Amino acid sequence: MITTAAGPLYAEGDIVRNPSSTADNAWLVIGYDGASDTYERALVYQNDEGTWGYRMDERTEHVSRALMEKVNTEIVTNRPLSAVPVKTPAVITAPTNAETIKPAAVTTTTTAAKGPTIKKIIPDKGDAGTTVQVTDLVGDNFKNGANVTLSRAGSNEIKATGVRAVTPQSITCTFAIPADAPAGSWDVVVTNPDGQSDRYTNIFSVHRTPGAQSTTYATHAGTVGITYIDPPNTFSSQYSKFTITGTGFRNNAKVILKRTDKPDIEATNVLVSSDTRLECFLNPPAGSYGVWDLKIVNTDGSYGIWYSAFTIS
Repeated sequence: MITTAAGPLYAEGDIVRNPSSTADNAWLVIGYDGASDTYERALVYQNDEGTWGYRMDERTEHVSRALMEKVNTEIVTNRPLSAVPVKTPAVITAPTNAETIKPAAVTTTTTAAKGPTIKKIIPDKGDAGTTVQVTDLVGDNFKNGANVTLSRAGSNEIKATGVRAVTPQSITCTFAIPADAPAGSWDVVVTNPDGQSDRYTNIFSVHRTPGAQSTTYATHAGTVGITYIDPPNTFSSQYSKFTITGTGFRNNAKVILKRTDKPDIEATNVLVSSDTRLECFLNPPAGSYGVWDLKIVNTDGSYGIWYSAFTIS
């Protein structure tokens, strides 16, 4: 059971942050709602002289009191809400002389949307008769709703399923390669919803390994289920929050990124809100680029692994 203080720790106007974060912003407490046990907060930034602070816009968000008080433990200062302005562009005043100023001609330029480009695919091979999970199709200008196919002259296309444009530079998907698919090099084709496409020739290899026709590549292991991590990628040396859903999560569970050639990366501030949802923070060290396995370990030793679930750029 997750326990919190009898009442909210923070009051209206408190500026709080995670003491381990190197970000140049913090959270301004707008208020607390006892009915939902949540804080309303907004991002606040330092002024040029180092004082707090100002806001970039009017946006606020609500977050559970348990998470807010567990992660952001340092009270920086307190400012009246009226003393924390929203910075807006300067207003240009009209000229005071009598001269009439003619407005400059406005030229509107319409830029055509760029089509997708493919740079590489991970993994870049698979056996006929198996299922291959593509953990990172790398490129640019990928759109949600894109189609991904394997193509080869004289053969039927192999259309990917579960296509997801994680970012404009990364797609994840799955290929079910038929048992009778010809061995050799195949093209990868990405087609955006607007019809623009790119083809990378001979980038993917289909093999016909004896005995492989009845197997698939394992994607999960263990008794703790992991179905989704949001977002499924981040950058090295960036401190970020993640939400994981699945089954069998327990209080004080550990969240670990694993890769055979690098040290484990363990998440901090893990908050298990239910047996199907948890939140945590990751700060991958410099140089930890690549695709990682995601592992959750409960205190009773039960665990779950999602292979190649997470990408660090």
